[in-house]
Amino acid sequence: MSFRDIGIKIQSAREEKGLSQEQLARLIGCSQSALSNYEKGKRRLYLSQLEKMAEILDKPLEYFVETLGHNQHPPVVPDRNQSFVEIMNQLNRLTDEDISEVMNYVRYLEWKRSGRA
Repeated sequence: MSFRDIGIKIQSAREEKGLSQEQLARLIGCSQSALSNYEKGKRRLYLSQLEKMAEILDKPLEYFVETLGHNQHPPVVPDRNQSFVEIMNQLNRLTDEDISEVMNYVRYLEWKRSGRA
């Protein structure tokens, strides 16, 4: 799931709710240009912001992180989606230093899986 995929879901939910970018931005406490960048996948969206959007747009958090369709991504097992949400919730509680350590570990796992280990 990319930031772009999440952005598409945000835009769709916003339009379904009948809100402009400016209206939703005001409700979540950001600028219209920041919301535009979220919808385009050009700006990182933090879990706390996504939770607030989900509440305002009357969507479960899972709506934003589930895959868009089989043509764009391989099917995701529902348990994997739940794990992703749980991981995001845990990451939201970490310090910047802790997140840096997590990223280093993720990079290590990718390196190890690539066979260069």
